[in-house]
Formats: sequence, structure tokens, C-alpha cells
Amino acid sequence: MQNLMPPVNTPDQLFHDGDPTQGIEGTIVYAEHMNNQQGAIRDLQQELINVLRAADISPDPKKQNQLIDAISQYVGEKVPDASLTKKGIVQLSSATDSDSETEAATPKAVKSLAEKITELQGVALPVGTPIPWPSDSVPPGYALMQGQSFDKGSYPKLAAVYPSGIIPDMRGWTIKGKPASGRAVLSQEQDGIKSHAHSASASSTDLGTKTTSSFDYGTKSSNATGDHNHNRGTMEITGTLGYFRSDSGNFYTASGAFTLGGSAAAHGFTGSNFTYGVPVNFNASRTWSGVTNTTGNHAHAVPIGAHAHSVAIGPHGHTITVNAAGNTENTVKNIAFNYIVRLA
Repeated sequence: MQNLMPPVNTPDQLFHDGDPTQGIEGTIVYAEHMNNQQGAIRDLQQELINVLRAADISPDPKKQNQLIDAISQYVGEKVPDASLTKKGIVQLSSATDSDSETEAATPKAVKSLAEKITELQGVALPVGTPIPWPSDSVPPGYALMQGQSFDKGSYPKLAAVYPSGIIPDMRGWTIKGKPASGRAVLSQEQDGIKSHAHSASASSTDLGTKTTSSFDYGTKSSNATGDHNHNRGTMEITGTLGYFRSDSGNFYTASGAFTLGGSAAAHGFTGSNFTYGVPVNFNASRTWSGVTNTTGNHAHAVPIGAHAHSVAIGPHGHTITVNAAGNTENTVKNIAFNYIVRLA
């Protein structure tokens, strides 16, 4: 193909008609320009004819679609269909459920798919769901859950689940399924452990019966004291004699160390001389008011001798105190994530 032909040789490189009434001359066309124009036209024609020949099409002055037919035929024969391994012609498709690897999606298909994804986001993960996020950089359309307020008018779906207009503060908190006890949704529960008891004991050991070391203390004496003796002492006997009258049969009482023994006749005494007689019994033990004499101080020997003491220990246990231990709160092994929520 020839290079671009030069423009007409005028100051503005344009053709002008001129105006004879005004004495203005039109642009003079020289042979050089016409030859350049003819050469360019013929060169372009030759290029187009070559396209027809490449498609085995002969020029036909009566047809005006030979060039497009030649191009279509040439492309169809020379350019293959596109695949995953080579470039080529690709057919467009607006299908959103196709699994073809030789068709290309149209903008309509991309738009439909984007709308479907947005719709599924609200179903698969409803707005308001806390999402663990492994970064301090929040993705667009989301917010950290740090107890902040939000515009309920701008995010009506979020306001439907958080009508107070406050996003819960999830820092340091875990999520728990609502118990059947009737606890309110979004209510907080402080940390704690279930009430329980501990039992502890030391293993039982029988130490048997032990003895102390043997030691001979010899024979010891008590201190000398308590001097006294035992003599007869002085005995005082007191009392009153009684008698018996045989004519009346009466006993007259005796007292003290004396007692009446019955009538004289009862003891074989008869006759008038014993009418008023009666035997008298004497018992010194009935009256005693004397004391013995002292003997003096004395001591007593106390034999101790060699001996040992048994020490019974036997089976037993010990009380054990369990000391407090642990963290300031109940935890499990964990990894820290931020909680984020979608704004919608």
C-alpha cells in the first residue's frame, strides 16, 4: 500500500470554489495532485482485490458485498474458534447458568449474575449477622461491631435486626445460642463457672504401733513428810444402864455403850433377889471419841525401772486445702478475630 498522498498545495491545504463575481479565483488543480489521487485510488483497489483473491472471489462490478464476504470467509477459515489454550473467535452468550468454555458472557449476563449474588447475600448471610474478620482493615460495605450507632434511614435492613440503631460491641465477647430459659436476644451474660465441689484426701497409711526408746529411771523415793505414829490413845466410854422389872415386865432403856439383854429369868436367874435384876450388854464400838498418837515423818520407795511406752498411730487420713488458681476469667484456647457486619 502506498504512503499517504500529499494534500493540495494551498495555504489551508483545502480546495476552494472561488467567486467570479468577486474576482476570486478557485483552487487550481495541477496534474501532480490528480496523479497522486489516481495512484492512491488504484493502490486501495488493489489491496481490496487481494482480499477477494485470498478468499477465491473474483471481482464482480455488479456486487457490493464481495469484500465483506471475503473477509467473513477468510476469517472463518483462517481464525479458529477460541479455546482455553488458543485465541480465536468467541461467541457471546447472555446465559447465567452455562458451563461452556468457548462462549463469552455478555454485559447482560454479568449484570444478571451480579444482581443474583447480591440477592443471595441477603439469604445465605442475612444482614446483621456477625462475621469473623481476620484483619483490622474493614472491607467496603461493612463495619466493625464496636457498639457504635448507625443511620437507620441509610441502612434499613440493618435497622430491622438492630432497631435501637446501635451495633453490638463484640470485642471480647463470644456468641451463645439462646437458651430455652427465655433469655432475651442480644442480652449479655457475664462470665462464670458452674457450681461444683471438690473432694480431696490423702492415701491411708497404717504406720502400725510404735514404741519410744527404753530408759531405766531406777528406784525413786518420795519426799519425807507426814510424821505420825499409832498408839492406843485414850478411849472414853459413855452411856446409861437400864433395868428390868419382873413384876411389871417392863424394860427400862439403856443408852450409849450399854444395852439391855432381857429379863433375869430369861438368862436363868430366878428368885426374889432378882426381881429387879437385868443383864447389861457392853459394846465399846458403840461409842468412840479418842485419837491415836502421832508416829512421825516417813518416806515411801517408788520403783520405776526400765520401761517403754506404746504409741498407737494406726490408719488415718489428712484434710487437704485446695488453693485457688487460674485466670481472671473463664477462657478456652482462642484466636482473636474482628467481628464485622454488612451495611444494607
